Amino acid sequence: VSASLGVTFYRPAENLAAEQLLRQADQAMYQAKLTGKNRYHVFDAELDRNVRGQHETLTRIRSALANDEFVLHYQPKINLCSGALIGVEALLRWQHPQQGLLLPASFLRLIEEHPLIVEVGEWTIATALGEMAKWQAAGLKVPVSVNISARQLQQADFVDRLRLLLAAHPDLDHGCLEIEIVESSALEDLLLVSQVI
Repeated sequence: VSASLGVTFYRPAENLAAEQLLRQADQAMYQAKLTGKNRYHVFDAELDRNVRGQHETLTRIRSALANDEFVLHYQPKINLCSGALIGVEALLRWQHPQQGLLLPASFLRLIEEHPLIVEVGEWTIATALGEMAKWQAAGLKVPVSVNISARQLQQADFVDRLRLLLAAHPDLDHGCLEIEIVESSALEDLLLVSQVI
C-alpha cells in the first residue's frame, strides 16, 4: 500500500473558497501520482496562474482569428541603387479591441510551440495571397514575402496546404509569393526541411 498526497495552503489574501482549495489539493495529488506515487506534491499557485493565463491567451488569440482582428502591414523592399520597389514583406499585427495595435512580439512567442501558430501562419499566407490578387487585378505585380514558423514548415502536409491556398487564386502569378524561413527553423530538422523546400 502506498499513499500519494496533494498539499495546498490557504492564503487569507487570496480569499479562496473551500471547493477551490479541495481542487488545488486534488490537482497536487494527481501530480504526485504522475511523478511516481508514494509521495506528496505541493500545489504551485504561481504555476497555476501562469497556466491559466496562457490558456486564456491562447483562447483570446483563437478568438482574434475568428473575429478578423489580425491585419497585415506591408513593408516595402527597395533597391538601394535604383530606388525601385522590388517587393514587400507582409508583417502580422493584431488589432486588439482593447489594447490597440499589437506587434507580433507581444503574442507570437506565446504560440510558437502551439498548433495555433500553424493556423495563424496559414491565415497570413491566405490574406497575403488575397491582397496580391487584388493588386494584380489593379495592374500592380509586387512580390510579397511571408515569414513562416518552424512548426508550420515542419507540418507533414505543409506543401499540400500551400498548394490549396495558392489554388484559391488561379489567376495570381504564384511566383510572386516568397516564403521566408527563419534559419533556426531549417536547422531543427534539416532532412525534413530540405524535402519540403
